[in-house]
Order: sequence, then C-alpha cells, then structure tokens
Amino acid sequence: MTTSAPHRSVVVCCPVYNDWDSVSVLIGEIKKQRLADGTDIRFVLLDDGSSESPPMDRLGKIAGRSAIDIISLSRNLGHQRAIAIGLSAIASRCHCDAVVVMDADGEDDPTHLCRLLGDLEEECPSAIVFAQRSRRTEGIAFRLGYASFKALHWLLTGRGCDIGNYSVIPRRWLDRIVNNSEIWNHYAAGVLASRIPTKKVPCPRGHRYAGQSRMNFTALVVHGLRAISVFGETVGVRVLVGVGSLSGLSVLALLTVVYIRVATTLVVPPWATTTMLVALLL
Repeated sequence: MTTSAPHRSVVVCCPVYNDWDSVSVLIGEIKKQRLADGTDIRFVLLDDGSSESPPMDRLGKIAGRSAIDIISLSRNLGHQRAIAIGLSAIASRCHCDAVVVMDADGEDDPTHLCRLLGDLEEECPSAIVFAQRSRRTEGIAFRLGYASFKALHWLLTGRGCDIGNYSVIPRRWLDRIVNNSEIWNHYAAGVLASRIPTKKVPCPRGHRYAGQSRMNFTALVVHGLRAISVFGETVGVRVLVGVGSLSGLSVLALLTVVYIRVATTLVVPPWATTTMLVALLL
C-alpha cells in the first residue's frame, strides 16, 4: 500500500519597487526548485509604489499554474512596511501552510528554499526559519560598514543581527506576527522581539539578477536604526547603565585627584584637575 505525499500550500511574499525584471527571474528560479511533492506555490507581490507597471503577461507565463497576486500600494513605503502589509493580507485572505518572505532581487537565493522548507517540516515545525547570512557578496566598503553596524547593534541590544527578510513562517505564527506592530519598523527584529521560536539556517547571499540596488547610504542607516529601535527598552537600559558607569568613574577620578592634592604630598600635574573637571561636566 502506498501513501500519497501530503498536500502543502506555500505563499511567497516579496516587496517590489521597479524591479520587475528581477521578479521575473526569481519566479522562474523558484519554479525550478524541487520542492516536496504536493506543494502548491502562490506569489504575493507588494508593488511598493512602483512607477513601472508590472508585466502581468510575462509573469503569468513564467509562473505557469501558480497564482500571482499583486497588491499595489499608493506610494513607496519601504520594503519593511510593504512586508507588513503583505503578511496582513495573506493572513486574512489566504489559506496556506507556510509563508516565505524574501526580497525580489535575487540576493535571497531561491536555491536555499528547499532547505528552509525542509527544516520547517522535519526538524522544527513550530519555529520560524530564517536564512542566516553566512557570506556577503557586496564590496569591501559595505562589508566594513556592515561589520561596524553589527558591533553597534550587539553593544546596544545584546543581540546579533545576521538575519534579514528571507524566512519561512509556519501558519500557526502568522496571526501573532501581523498583530505585532514592531514588524512595521523592521520585520526580522520584530519577530525576534516577539519571542516566537526561531531557527537559523546558514545561507550565503546571492547576487542581484538585474539592475542596481536603490538602497542608498541614508536608507541603509535608517534601516539599521529601525532594527535597533525595536529593542528600545533594552537600548535605553544599556545606555543608562553606560552613562551612569562613566559618570561614576569621572566622579571617582575627580575625588582621587582632590584627595591627592589635599591629603598627600604627591605632586599632581595641573592639567589633571582640569581634565577631571571637564570629564565631570561631560
């Protein structure tokens, strides 16, 4: 007696801003993946205020039997808010077993999709599976800046930041995520802050399929600050402790200088007192 493979429905959620050539390639690459038998794929594309119209005929031919839904936003809101809107729409309209969140430019490599879905199904069905950025493909300047941001993020929040949008959400957690307002600032940080079980799978970043990234330096900095802002309470406590510690050390150093000058015969350089007073004022 043979048993048929269980039916599984997966929705792929992608924010898009004038990147329809990359989306076309991405859909084709996803369709090439050997997912488990009985897996249906539906694409939900968040048109984030694009000035270019989506090529529906071309996308439909590439997708084949897979349905494509395009949610057009009235203006550009940024990919994090677009993802939040997409997840809310999927939670209210689609019946599915899992939602795949990924960027549409190819840097979230679809060849890793089987591993992410496999881990979801076999090893940790109750956890959200994130693709861990095990290797970057950007230039040296970007990587140095990203390393600096990771250090700052860890210092302020006590958490690493080696994950992005690329993830698989089991249906059981979808409602909890869309009711979490923090994902409107930063999706991955909002999931971590919500304390939903997560697992990381090492996945090197891919290369863009077409065009150039529209993320400039300012947008990248704002994106990083939004990730930190999700842990605002932790950041506030850490900053308060840090400032208090530095203030305490400054007062202690000043009292030490005063004690040496008043109660001992040791010679204290004149600049020492000035330096301590400046440190105390700071």
